[in-house]
Amino acid sequence: MKKIKDRHIGRNIRAIRQLRCIRQETFASQMGIAQQNVSKMEKKKEITDEQLEQVAKVLKTTTDAIKEFDENAIINNNILNEQVNNYNINPLEKVAELFKELLLTRDHEIQRLKEELDEYKTGVRKPVKTKASKLAAAKPLHSIDGNGKKVAVQ
Repeated sequence: MKKIKDRHIGRNIRAIRQLRCIRQETFASQMGIAQQNVSKMEKKKEITDEQLEQVAKVLKTTTDAIKEFDENAIINNNILNEQVNNYNINPLEKVAELFKELLLTRDHEIQRLKEELDEYKTGVRKPVKTKASKLAAAKPLHSIDGNGKKVAVQ
């Protein structure tokens, strides 16, 4: 592990927390500490190994990744892929997932509109299943006999 000059663990923690879109309040809750303590921790150049291990667990990364984190490298895009993979951050996956859902919804709507257009062109409407049509198709429970009395249908 190479030594990074002027490393600031608190800033690294803050940067990783922000990259993960975790608010200080949420992070504090997961750490079991007050939000003010998170603020103080993020201002410290060094923290205890025990605290660092707990932070790494909450941020789902390693202590080495926190120690070696280089915000400038991400900004300069020198080692973006390596650091993103180390922290399991992949916003492109989220965007792709959302895009797939939108396309699927659009495909269903296009299919529905095509069917409606075909019905309009042919003049043949597919039967629409409504509650009333289901009730009409149901077997009656009673009938009226010759004397006008209700009789149970068997």
